[in-house]
Amino acid sequence: MDGRRVAQSEVLEQTKPRASGRGGWIALALAAVLLAGGAAGLGIYANGYDRVFPGVTMGEAELSGLSYQELDARLPIDQLMKREVTVTADGQELGSRTQGQLGAQVDREALRDAVWAVGREKGALGWLKNGWTMLTGWLGGGAELAAGVSGYDRAALDRAAAELAQAFDREPVDGSYTLSREGLFATKPADGQRLDQKELAEVLENTAGAAAQVEAPWEMVKAQDLDLEAMASELNAEPSAARYDVATGKVVDGQVGVSLDPEAAAFALESAVPGETVQLPAQVVYPALTAQELEAVLFRDVLSTASTNVGGSGARRGNVRLSGEAVNGTVLNDGDVFDFNQVVGRRTTERGYGEAGAYINGETVNTVGGGICQTSSTIYLATLLANLEIVERYNHRFYPGYITLGMDATVSWGGPEFRFKNNTGYPIRLDVSYADSKLTVSIVGTKVDDTYVKMTYSTLSTTGYETEYVESPDLAWGTQKQKQNGYVGYEVVSYRNLYKGDGTLISSTVEAKSVYKNRNQIILTGTAGRPVTPELPDFGEPAVGDAGIPAPTLPPDIGGGTDAGLPPVAPPDPEPDPPEEEFEKPGWL
Repeated sequence: MDGRRVAQSEVLEQTKPRASGRGGWIALALAAVLLAGGAAGLGIYANGYDRVFPGVTMGEAELSGLSYQELDARLPIDQLMKREVTVTADGQELGSRTQGQLGAQVDREALRDAVWAVGREKGALGWLKNGWTMLTGWLGGGAELAAGVSGYDRAALDRAAAELAQAFDREPVDGSYTLSREGLFATKPADGQRLDQKELAEVLENTAGAAAQVEAPWEMVKAQDLDLEAMASELNAEPSAARYDVATGKVVDGQVGVSLDPEAAAFALESAVPGETVQLPAQVVYPALTAQELEAVLFRDVLSTASTNVGGSGARRGNVRLSGEAVNGTVLNDGDVFDFNQVVGRRTTERGYGEAGAYINGETVNTVGGGICQTSSTIYLATLLANLEIVERYNHRFYPGYITLGMDATVSWGGPEFRFKNNTGYPIRLDVSYADSKLTVSIVGTKVDDTYVKMTYSTLSTTGYETEYVESPDLAWGTQKQKQNGYVGYEVVSYRNLYKGDGTLISSTVEAKSVYKNRNQIILTGTAGRPVTPELPDFGEPAVGDAGIPAPTLPPDIGGGTDAGLPPVAPPDPEPDPPEEEFEKPGWL
């Protein structure tokens, strides 16, 4: 019998049932019935399930199969509170904060209900969905729920924002400069930055615990530029020493001398980084004496003292006293110039000055303020003995007599001035006192060595005077009355002699040349009741020069820081002070 081997595949193929069209539909219908039945059964099972559905997680917590009561203890709230949010600004990481540090608040009940609600939808469609949820959970699918926060403690958010701002905020560095003993330094401007704390708190609040990183809002704070032109204008000055402030009565620091080129300063700052301080190329000269150093030696020494005896009428004495009081306490800083008329002021009756003798057109008359030249002359002598610089001085027309020849200084309002300069390097003070008809002037300051001054003079010439007899019908016959004193004229040169403390002469210089005019004595003779045949009384030959007044014997020098104890070389009455037209010019060298 003939035959052949049949492959297994062919057997299988031959044994496969051959589907007809009707059979296919029956199979599909049967599958549908089975699926519907399974779904119905699954739905019944799912809707009666009293545990958390399979596959439900929250974070790292597996919650499947838990009862409603057990769920509460297994919710990952602690994990949620430890979840960190990193804050950055302009590419800079400022730090991280946990939800707990941000004041996160969690609605535990709402979170539990959200887990429990998985697979528990309502309605016919929900009935089927619940079965499907059950099935997918069994098959490894399931639902992963996000744990969120229900709100934040705003105070905790604000506190966190403020702490983060400390790591970011930077105050602007304004352009500035500093002048010190080491030199002139300038700081290049650097802009600052500031975190918007309020807006950052809102950004953190809106994350609801979901975001792991947020960008903080911030703004730039512009720094103030350094105006080098204005700086140079403000600083450029000559140096000045510490000085005494007359208004406050205190010592204040002097001024530093600075010379700054704005272009050179700009070049030095250009290479610096923002916020860096660099030294500028400037010439800086500091005062040799600071306020503290000056305070230690202020008004420490009496530089000189001069005194004169004051005579004449009560009005004249009062004028000397008042003008001395006006000068008393005057302080001059180094370089200041004392101006007698400016310090004393105008002499008026409203200010208490009285009428006393003065010269007008060579004759003696009473005028307001007569006698104050004795104050200016005594001050002049004190300034000479203190070795101060004389700026302006004029001698009287006639020798005044209350002070040594060549040591007087006449003044008049609107006329001759007396001025001197403080050249000691320290402040000086004029102490003026009047007591027992004696005017005393002391100059107080700071001595830097033991030198002292003596004043001397040389008489170049003297010119005597004559006595003139003038008839007067106002006087009885045979009587006489002196109308005008006679004065001897002098031409003298004064010398300033500077000595060391041991008495060694350092220098002797011409101080001034003083020329005093002579003036005749005038005697009035009475003519009232003259006899018809007049027989004139014999008055004898008039003396030429002194008119009965002894000629003064002048000492060779004065000085040594006092009035030298010299008696006044004066006529019987003090010489009046001349007004403007009565002084000699020039009367000083």
